[in-house]
Amino acid sequence: MNAVELWRRTLAGEPADQILTDLGTSTVTGVRGPGAPRLAESIGYVGHPVLQTLPLAATDTEILGSDFARVGLLYEPPSVVDDVFTDQFGVDWLWAEGAPAPLNHPLEHGDYLAAAKHPRPSWPELVQVLPADRRGTARQLVIADAPCSGLIETCFGLRNSWQFMMDITDNWRVANALLDWALESVATGYERMLRALPEQPDVLLYGDDYGYQSGMFLSDEDFRTFVRPRLRTLFSRIRKATSAAICFHCCGAVSAILSDLADLGVELVNLQYDAKGMALNSVRAALPRSMVLHGYTDLRALGVALAQGDRGSVARLTDELVRSAPVIAAPVDSLATEAELTASARAARFLHALSPEDIDQLRRFGAVRSVLDHAAEVAGNGSDQPAGTAPTVAKLPR
Repeated sequence: MNAVELWRRTLAGEPADQILTDLGTSTVTGVRGPGAPRLAESIGYVGHPVLQTLPLAATDTEILGSDFARVGLLYEPPSVVDDVFTDQFGVDWLWAEGAPAPLNHPLEHGDYLAAAKHPRPSWPELVQVLPADRRGTARQLVIADAPCSGLIETCFGLRNSWQFMMDITDNWRVANALLDWALESVATGYERMLRALPEQPDVLLYGDDYGYQSGMFLSDEDFRTFVRPRLRTLFSRIRKATSAAICFHCCGAVSAILSDLADLGVELVNLQYDAKGMALNSVRAALPRSMVLHGYTDLRALGVALAQGDRGSVARLTDELVRSAPVIAAPVDSLATEAELTASARAARFLHALSPEDIDQLRRFGAVRSVLDHAAEVAGNGSDQPAGTAPTVAKLPR
């Protein structure tokens, strides 16, 4: 079964006898440039101006074992001075311990008029596309990366997260002005990217941050009042520009709004598996049975367990992955180093080594040692070093 047919069955919620894998293609499955300097130097662009995930070429994602290839905006690497850089929204970031943290917020002390008048972001001129000889083939599916952060993360960056949460309660004019600014800016970024693509992607990523490990930033009532209506508008605009399935990524303990996410009509969700109340059985019970779980089981952790010969963890993670279907295997978050990328590639080889008969056995009987040992042996013999091929580019329309 080729990737296109397997994707059709996965999206329809039908039982699949193979598992699709997504690796190295987006802000939630890619490797961050500062932790992969060899690849960063060869590629020359980043796919996200803050996370600095690398836009790997289709040939490299194929080497890694990904059934998906990336398309999306291409940014110049940020100009970092003393570990500080500024994004296209005017937010200053500190790069520390392998990840960015917001440092200065341009609208932290402004009123609602300042929010409404804040300059719109400038977008890059280039977009990554598939090479011409890969378009329309069944070699890989296509995922369009998120061009920027989501609505809440954008407001947090502009305003300061604590100040924005106080605005939601005490200063609704500022909160609404910020969210309206974010909605128009984010929607414009998606529309510009999608207009530049020569063919429709199969999946489009939207990502935002809604909570802590133990709870949500906003109450579920505030989410439904302030955020959900704007998400409906955003997704309506995106749907006019593409027929792609939407993958909704959000961090945090969001069990209270899982039904809201489903009601938005998204086809895939990428959730934080280890947050409070986000156990597999609870998540599956709250979502439509046909909804695809993307990256719920940690592909990186599976790769590490395989490298260490940790049969118990391999059995547990594989069992969870099979039980969570319909599913796409992926890392649970962007990868900090090239070593984490290659660990995830080992896990992808392991999953591809599982035959339809193997998947059937695992689904019926749980972890079958002979099946897992054979796939682990295949995974240990493969090659997983991407070359760092420069992406194929096109210009965005004015």
